Amino acid sequence: MDGNKLLLSKLGLLNIDGYKYEKSLGGGSALSSLYVKGDERVVFKFLIAPRNDIELERFKLEYSVLEKNKLNYVQGGEGLSVEQLFHGPIESYPLPYIVEPLTHKTSNMVSYFGYKYEEGVLLSDVDTTEFTIESKVELLYRLASALNYFNLTGYSHRDLHPENILLLPEPDMCKFDRDMTDNNPKIKFLDMGNCQRMNTGSGLYIPILRNLDEDAVFRDNNRRCLASFVSMPPDFLEKGKDIENYDTWGIGVYAYELIFGELPFDANEISDITSLRNHRQFSVNYETNLNSVSLGLKLILNHLLSPKGEERPKLDAIVRLFSWLVHRKEEFIDRKFINQVIHGEGFDPNHDPLDVIY
Repeated sequence: MDGNKLLLSKLGLLNIDGYKYEKSLGGGSALSSLYVKGDERVVFKFLIAPRNDIELERFKLEYSVLEKNKLNYVQGGEGLSVEQLFHGPIESYPLPYIVEPLTHKTSNMVSYFGYKYEEGVLLSDVDTTEFTIESKVELLYRLASALNYFNLTGYSHRDLHPENILLLPEPDMCKFDRDMTDNNPKIKFLDMGNCQRMNTGSGLYIPILRNLDEDAVFRDNNRRCLASFVSMPPDFLEKGKDIENYDTWGIGVYAYELIFGELPFDANEISDITSLRNHRQFSVNYETNLNSVSLGLKLILNHLLSPKGEERPKLDAIVRLFSWLVHRKEEFIDRKFINQVIHGEGFDPNHDPLDVIY
Protein backbone atom coordinates (compact mmCIF):
# COMPACT_ATOMS: atom_id res chain seq x y z
CA MET A 1 0.00 0.00 0.00
CA ASP A 2 1.50 3.36 -1.04
CA GLY A 3 1.94 6.12 1.51
CA ASN A 4 -0.94 8.28 0.31
CA LYS A 5 -3.35 5.34 0.27
CA LEU A 6 -2.27 4.32 3.76
CA LEU A 7 -2.85 7.86 5.04
CA LEU A 8 -6.28 8.09 3.40
CA SER A 9 -7.15 4.67 4.80
CA LYS A 10 -6.33 5.80 8.33
CA LEU A 11 -8.54 8.85 7.80
CA GLY A 12 -11.41 6.71 6.51
CA LEU A 13 -11.27 8.36 3.08
CA LEU A 14 -10.83 5.42 0.71
CA ASN A 15 -14.56 5.69 0.00
CA ILE A 16 -16.19 9.10 -0.50
CA ASP A 17 -19.86 9.40 -1.48
CA GLY A 18 -19.71 6.11 -3.36
CA TYR A 19 -16.39 6.85 -5.05
CA LYS A 20 -13.63 4.33 -4.36
CA TYR A 21 -9.93 5.07 -4.22
CA GLU A 22 -8.13 3.97 -7.39
CA LYS A 23 -4.61 5.43 -7.26
CA SER A 24 -2.53 8.34 -6.05
CA LEU A 25 -1.78 11.19 -8.43
CA GLY A 26 0.83 12.80 -6.19
CA GLY A 27 0.86 16.39 -4.99
CA GLY A 28 2.79 18.68 -2.68
CA SER A 29 1.17 20.26 0.37
CA ALA A 30 -2.16 19.08 -1.06
CA LEU A 31 -2.28 15.52 -2.40
CA SER A 32 -4.51 14.29 -5.23
CA SER A 33 -5.96 10.84 -5.88
CA LEU A 34 -8.17 9.25 -8.51
CA TYR A 35 -11.50 7.78 -7.35
CA VAL A 36 -13.98 5.71 -9.36
CA LYS A 37 -17.74 5.12 -9.15
CA GLY A 38 -19.01 3.01 -12.03
CA ASP A 39 -18.02 4.86 -15.20
CA GLU A 40 -17.39 8.11 -13.32
CA ARG A 41 -13.84 9.13 -12.47
CA VAL A 42 -13.12 11.98 -10.10
CA VAL A 43 -9.90 13.52 -8.81
CA PHE A 44 -10.14 14.28 -5.10
CA LYS A 45 -7.71 16.86 -3.81
CA PHE A 46 -6.91 16.79 -0.09
CA LEU A 47 -5.39 19.23 2.35
CA ILE A 48 -4.38 17.37 5.50
CA ALA A 49 -3.18 19.08 8.69
CA PRO A 50 -2.66 22.58 7.25
CA ARG A 51 0.30 24.35 8.78
CA ASN A 52 -1.60 27.58 9.36
CA ASP A 53 -4.84 29.41 8.62
CA ILE A 54 -3.51 30.91 5.38
CA GLU A 55 -2.78 27.47 3.94
CA LEU A 56 -6.40 26.50 4.56
CA GLU A 57 -7.66 29.77 3.04
CA ARG A 58 -5.45 29.13 0.00
CA PHE A 59 -7.01 25.68 -0.46
CA LYS A 60 -10.48 27.19 -0.12
CA LEU A 61 -9.57 29.82 -2.72
CA GLU A 62 -8.47 27.16 -5.20
CA TYR A 63 -11.81 25.39 -4.83
CA SER A 64 -13.75 28.64 -5.01
CA VAL A 65 -12.05 29.80 -8.23
CA LEU A 66 -12.71 26.42 -9.87
CA GLU A 67 -16.33 26.62 -8.76
CA LYS A 68 -16.89 30.27 -9.74
CA ASN A 69 -14.86 32.48 -12.06
CA LYS A 70 -15.51 34.97 -14.86
CA LEU A 71 -15.81 32.17 -17.43
CA ASN A 72 -18.55 30.21 -15.67
CA TYR A 73 -20.29 32.68 -13.35
CA VAL A 74 -21.54 36.25 -13.25
CA GLN A 75 -22.96 37.97 -10.18
CA GLY A 76 -26.74 38.06 -10.55
CA GLY A 77 -26.62 35.79 -13.59
CA GLU A 78 -27.36 32.50 -11.86
CA GLY A 79 -28.51 29.88 -14.32
CA LEU A 80 -26.12 30.92 -17.09
CA SER A 81 -24.02 27.98 -18.27
CA VAL A 82 -20.33 27.73 -19.06
CA GLU A 83 -21.28 27.47 -22.73
CA GLN A 84 -23.03 30.86 -22.49
CA LEU A 85 -20.23 32.63 -20.62
CA PHE A 86 -17.09 31.11 -22.16
CA HIS A 87 -16.71 32.31 -25.74
CA GLY A 88 -14.01 29.86 -26.77
CA PRO A 89 -14.61 26.23 -27.80
CA ILE A 90 -16.10 24.47 -24.78
CA GLU A 91 -13.50 21.68 -25.09
CA SER A 92 -10.88 24.31 -24.22
CA TYR A 93 -12.49 25.60 -21.04
CA PRO A 94 -9.18 25.93 -19.16
CA LEU A 95 -10.06 24.64 -15.68
CA PRO A 96 -11.24 21.33 -14.22
CA TYR A 97 -14.97 21.01 -13.51
CA ILE A 98 -15.97 20.72 -9.85
CA VAL A 99 -18.18 17.68 -9.17
CA GLU A 100 -17.82 17.21 -5.39
CA PRO A 101 -18.07 20.19 -3.00
CA LEU A 102 -15.47 21.38 -0.56
CA THR A 103 -15.79 19.36 2.65
CA HIS A 104 -14.09 19.88 6.00
CA LYS A 105 -13.61 17.18 8.62
CA THR A 106 -11.97 16.87 12.04
CA SER A 107 -12.11 20.58 12.90
CA ASN A 108 -10.71 21.59 9.50
CA MET A 109 -7.69 19.31 9.87
CA VAL A 110 -8.85 17.46 6.73
CA SER A 111 -10.37 19.25 3.74
CA TYR A 112 -11.11 17.96 0.24
CA PHE A 113 -13.03 18.55 -2.97
CA GLY A 114 -13.43 16.63 -6.21
CA TYR A 115 -13.18 17.60 -9.87
CA LYS A 116 -13.91 15.71 -13.08
CA TYR A 117 -11.06 13.51 -14.28
CA GLU A 118 -10.14 14.05 -17.92
CA GLU A 119 -7.86 11.80 -19.93
CA GLY A 120 -4.71 13.52 -21.05
CA VAL A 121 -0.99 13.78 -20.51
CA LEU A 122 0.89 16.18 -18.26
CA LEU A 123 3.21 18.51 -20.14
CA SER A 124 6.02 17.26 -17.88
CA ASP A 125 5.51 13.75 -19.30
CA VAL A 126 5.76 14.80 -22.96
CA ASP A 127 9.08 13.77 -24.50
CA THR A 128 10.10 16.75 -26.61
CA THR A 129 13.70 15.68 -27.20
CA GLU A 130 12.97 14.68 -30.81
CA PHE A 131 10.72 17.67 -31.57
CA THR A 132 11.81 19.95 -34.40
CA ILE A 133 11.91 23.70 -33.80
CA GLU A 134 8.66 23.91 -35.77
CA SER A 135 6.97 21.34 -33.51
CA LYS A 136 8.18 23.17 -30.41
CA VAL A 137 6.83 26.48 -31.68
CA GLU A 138 3.47 24.83 -32.45
CA LEU A 139 3.36 23.53 -28.87
CA LEU A 140 4.11 27.03 -27.56
CA TYR A 141 1.37 28.48 -29.77
CA ARG A 142 -1.06 25.97 -28.30
CA LEU A 143 0.09 26.65 -24.74
CA ALA A 144 -0.13 30.44 -25.14
CA SER A 145 -3.65 30.16 -26.54
CA ALA A 146 -4.77 28.03 -23.59
CA LEU A 147 -3.13 30.38 -21.09
CA ASN A 148 -4.90 33.32 -22.70
CA TYR A 149 -8.21 31.53 -22.09
CA PHE A 150 -7.12 30.85 -18.52
CA ASN A 151 -6.46 34.52 -17.79
CA LEU A 152 -10.02 35.33 -18.88
CA THR A 153 -11.08 33.71 -15.59
CA GLY A 154 -9.90 36.93 -13.94
CA TYR A 155 -6.86 35.30 -12.35
CA SER A 156 -3.20 34.80 -13.14
CA HIS A 157 -1.87 31.32 -12.40
CA ARG A 158 1.57 32.25 -10.99
CA ASP A 159 2.91 28.70 -10.82
CA LEU A 160 3.34 27.64 -14.43
CA HIS A 161 5.23 24.37 -14.26
CA PRO A 162 4.78 21.52 -16.76
CA GLU A 163 3.49 19.37 -13.88
CA ASN A 164 0.50 21.73 -13.61
CA ILE A 165 -0.48 21.64 -17.29
CA LEU A 166 -2.66 18.83 -18.69
CA LEU A 167 -2.77 18.35 -22.47
CA LEU A 168 -6.00 16.82 -23.76
CA PRO A 169 -6.08 14.98 -27.12
CA GLU A 170 -6.85 16.41 -30.57
CA PRO A 171 -6.30 20.17 -30.31
CA ASP A 172 -7.32 22.34 -33.27
CA MET A 173 -5.21 25.45 -33.79
CA CYS A 174 -5.84 28.07 -36.45
CA LYS A 175 -4.71 31.50 -37.63
CA PHE A 176 -5.51 33.71 -34.66
CA ASP A 177 -4.73 37.08 -36.27
CA ARG A 178 -6.40 37.32 -39.67
CA ASP A 179 -9.14 34.72 -39.66
CA MET A 180 -10.75 35.83 -36.37
CA THR A 181 -11.53 32.22 -35.44
CA ASP A 182 -11.22 30.55 -32.07
CA ASN A 183 -8.30 28.29 -31.28
CA ASN A 184 -9.13 25.00 -29.57
CA PRO A 185 -5.92 24.15 -27.65
CA LYS A 186 -7.58 21.69 -25.22
CA ILE A 187 -5.42 22.29 -22.16
CA LYS A 188 -6.35 22.26 -18.47
CA PHE A 189 -4.40 24.19 -15.86
CA LEU A 190 -4.10 22.47 -12.49
CA ASP A 191 -3.02 23.54 -9.00
CA MET A 192 -4.50 26.98 -8.44
CA GLY A 193 -2.92 27.40 -5.01
CA ASN A 194 -0.82 30.42 -6.03
CA CYS A 195 -3.39 32.12 -8.25
CA GLN A 196 -4.08 35.82 -7.83
CA ARG A 197 -6.98 38.00 -8.92
CA MET A 198 -5.94 40.35 -11.70
CA ASN A 199 -6.55 44.06 -11.65
CA THR A 200 -8.88 44.68 -14.59
CA GLY A 201 -8.23 48.42 -14.56
CA SER A 202 -11.98 48.99 -14.65
CA GLY A 203 -14.54 49.53 -11.94
CA LEU A 204 -17.20 47.87 -14.06
CA TYR A 205 -16.38 44.33 -12.98
CA ILE A 206 -17.90 43.28 -9.65
CA PRO A 207 -15.61 40.76 -7.89
CA ILE A 208 -17.16 37.40 -7.13
CA LEU A 209 -18.10 37.09 -3.47
CA ARG A 210 -16.20 34.22 -1.87
CA ASN A 211 -16.62 32.57 1.51
CA LEU A 212 -12.98 33.02 2.48
CA ASP A 213 -10.42 35.71 3.20
CA GLU A 214 -9.15 36.15 -0.34
CA ASP A 215 -7.23 39.34 0.42
CA ALA A 216 -5.33 37.62 3.24
CA VAL A 217 -4.15 34.99 0.75
CA PHE A 218 -3.07 37.67 -1.72
CA ARG A 219 -1.22 39.62 0.96
CA ASP A 220 0.62 36.44 1.89
CA ASN A 221 1.35 35.75 -1.79
CA ASN A 222 2.87 39.17 -2.24
CA ARG A 223 5.18 39.21 0.75
CA ARG A 224 6.96 35.93 0.17
CA CYS A 225 8.18 33.74 -2.68
CA LEU A 226 5.53 31.06 -3.09
CA ALA A 227 6.59 29.68 -6.44
CA SER A 228 10.08 28.71 -7.50
CA PHE A 229 12.40 31.39 -8.84
CA VAL A 230 11.87 29.90 -12.29
CA SER A 231 8.20 30.88 -12.57
CA MET A 232 8.55 34.08 -10.50
CA PRO A 233 9.44 37.16 -12.58
CA PRO A 234 12.42 39.10 -11.24
CA ASP A 235 10.42 42.34 -10.95
CA PHE A 236 8.10 40.66 -8.43
CA LEU A 237 10.79 41.39 -5.83
CA GLU A 238 10.36 45.09 -6.54
CA LYS A 239 6.67 45.51 -7.38
CA GLY A 240 4.86 42.67 -5.62
CA LYS A 241 1.11 42.85 -6.27
CA ASP A 242 1.57 45.63 -8.85
CA ILE A 243 3.60 43.46 -11.23
CA GLU A 244 2.45 43.27 -14.85
CA ASN A 245 2.29 40.21 -17.11
CA TYR A 246 3.31 37.72 -14.44
CA ASP A 247 2.45 34.56 -16.41
CA THR A 248 4.22 35.86 -19.52
CA TRP A 249 7.48 35.29 -17.67
CA GLY A 250 6.52 31.68 -16.91
CA ILE A 251 5.73 30.86 -20.52
CA GLY A 252 8.94 32.62 -21.60
CA VAL A 253 11.06 30.49 -19.29
CA TYR A 254 9.31 27.31 -20.45
CA ALA A 255 9.70 28.32 -24.11
CA TYR A 256 13.43 28.95 -23.73
CA GLU A 257 14.02 25.68 -21.88
CA LEU A 258 11.91 23.76 -24.42
CA ILE A 259 13.88 25.10 -27.36
CA PHE A 260 17.41 25.08 -25.93
CA GLY A 261 17.27 22.40 -23.24
CA GLU A 262 18.45 24.68 -20.44
CA LEU A 263 17.22 27.59 -18.34
CA PRO A 264 17.96 31.13 -19.53
CA PHE A 265 19.52 32.07 -16.19
CA ASP A 266 20.87 30.63 -12.95
CA ALA A 267 18.10 30.48 -10.36
CA ASN A 268 19.66 29.12 -7.19
CA GLU A 269 19.09 32.01 -4.79
CA ILE A 270 17.59 35.48 -4.50
CA SER A 271 20.84 37.18 -5.56
CA ASP A 272 20.59 35.50 -8.99
CA ILE A 273 17.15 37.01 -9.49
CA THR A 274 18.39 40.41 -8.29
CA SER A 275 21.21 40.32 -10.85
CA LEU A 276 18.72 39.41 -13.53
CA ARG A 277 16.44 42.29 -12.55
CA ASN A 278 19.14 44.92 -12.25
CA HIS A 279 21.58 43.91 -14.99
CA ARG A 280 19.72 41.47 -17.32
CA GLN A 281 22.34 38.92 -16.28
CA PHE A 282 21.25 35.81 -18.17
CA SER A 283 23.25 32.60 -18.65
CA VAL A 284 26.55 32.60 -20.55
CA ASN A 285 24.83 30.73 -23.40
CA TYR A 286 21.87 33.10 -23.64
CA GLU A 287 22.96 35.24 -26.61
CA THR A 288 24.55 32.31 -28.44
CA ASN A 289 21.37 30.27 -28.10
CA LEU A 290 19.13 33.10 -29.28
CA ASN A 291 21.37 33.74 -32.28
CA SER A 292 20.96 30.09 -33.34
CA VAL A 293 17.23 30.43 -34.12
CA SER A 294 15.24 32.61 -36.50
CA LEU A 295 15.23 36.35 -35.87
CA GLY A 296 11.49 36.32 -35.19
CA LEU A 297 11.75 33.63 -32.52
CA LYS A 298 14.82 35.31 -31.01
CA LEU A 299 13.09 38.68 -30.61
CA ILE A 300 9.90 37.14 -29.23
CA LEU A 301 11.80 35.13 -26.61
CA ASN A 302 13.82 38.19 -25.64
CA HIS A 303 10.62 40.15 -24.99
CA LEU A 304 8.95 37.31 -23.08
CA LEU A 305 11.99 37.23 -20.79
CA SER A 306 12.20 40.96 -20.14
CA PRO A 307 12.85 41.54 -16.41
CA LYS A 308 10.40 44.47 -16.66
CA GLY A 309 6.74 43.46 -16.66
CA GLU A 310 5.60 46.45 -18.72
CA GLU A 311 7.93 45.30 -21.53
CA ARG A 312 6.63 41.73 -21.56
CA PRO A 313 3.78 41.04 -24.05
CA LYS A 314 0.28 40.38 -22.78
CA LEU A 315 -0.99 36.82 -23.20
CA ASP A 316 -3.35 37.54 -26.09
CA ALA A 317 -0.45 39.23 -27.89
CA ILE A 318 1.73 36.15 -27.33
CA VAL A 319 -0.86 34.01 -29.12
CA ARG A 320 -0.71 36.30 -32.14
CA LEU A 321 3.09 36.42 -32.04
CA PHE A 322 3.45 32.64 -32.10
CA SER A 323 0.83 32.46 -34.85
CA TRP A 324 3.26 34.42 -37.05
CA LEU A 325 5.93 31.78 -36.45
CA VAL A 326 3.50 28.96 -37.22
CA HIS A 327 1.45 30.36 -40.11
CA ARG A 328 3.34 33.32 -41.61
CA LYS A 329 7.02 32.78 -40.89
CA GLU A 330 7.99 33.63 -44.48
CA GLU A 331 6.70 37.19 -43.81
CA PHE A 332 8.37 37.39 -40.39
CA ILE A 333 11.95 38.08 -41.45
CA ASP A 334 12.71 41.81 -41.46
CA ARG A 335 13.84 43.13 -38.05
CA LYS A 336 11.97 46.44 -38.35
CA PHE A 337 8.75 44.68 -39.32
CA ILE A 338 9.09 42.07 -36.55
CA ASN A 339 9.57 44.80 -33.96
CA GLN A 340 6.50 46.61 -35.30
CA VAL A 341 4.48 43.43 -34.82
CA ILE A 342 5.85 42.79 -31.32
CA HIS A 343 5.23 46.35 -30.16
CA GLY A 344 1.83 46.31 -31.88
CA GLU A 345 0.62 43.41 -29.68
CA GLY A 346 1.10 40.87 -32.45
CA PHE A 347 -1.19 42.52 -35.00
CA ASP A 348 -0.21 42.95 -38.64
CA PRO A 349 0.77 46.62 -39.06
CA ASN A 350 -0.08 46.43 -42.77
CA HIS A 351 -3.50 44.85 -42.37
CA ASP A 352 -6.57 46.93 -43.17
CA PRO A 353 -9.78 45.44 -41.68
CA LEU A 354 -11.62 46.66 -44.80
CA ASP A 355 -9.65 44.10 -46.81
CA VAL A 356 -11.81 41.40 -45.22
CA ILE A 357 -15.00 43.13 -46.35
CA TYR A 358 -14.09 44.16 -49.88
